[in-house]
Amino acid sequence: MAIRAYWSPASEFVSLRDAMDRLVADSFISPGNLLGSVGAVGTLPANLFETQDGYIVQLAVPGIDPDKVEITIRGATLQLKGERIAPQFEQAQQIWSGIGQGTFEQTFTLPAAVDAEGATAAYEQGLLTLRLPKVRSARAHTVKVTSGAAQPVIEEKARATK
Repeated sequence: MAIRAYWSPASEFVSLRDAMDRLVADSFISPGNLLGSVGAVGTLPANLFETQDGYIVQLAVPGIDPDKVEITIRGATLQLKGERIAPQFEQAQQIWSGIGQGTFEQTFTLPAAVDAEGATAAYEQGLLTLRLPKVRSARAHTVKVTSGAAQPVIEEKARATK
């Protein structure tokens, strides 16, 4: 049995919500960001992972000197600053550029506060990997439940107030 699909003029309409979403996205997304440039408004591609004791943040920063990246941690806020310098080639004229250059600054808010003293950073093959341990109070703790111990304490306090 063949299924027939008929064209309907109503299928060509776009909802007002879809039209507004497109308008806002087109207004605020810079064409430079679509090409992968890094600049004052550029964002770094990033991944966030959570372990029991902390967070792992991975950032794609190819072509950036890791010694010139500044990482600042305050509570649950992670801030990165750096610069990608354009390569210079002798007797060569650049025809087009798809690799962003210039300074960048990006701030991330983590789900919980981290211990800045225990943080580590490693750069390998264009990926900057940050290991950020959670502060002791933000780590998950297991509380053991015992039966009968909580009730007598409450009764003793009630007797002392009479």
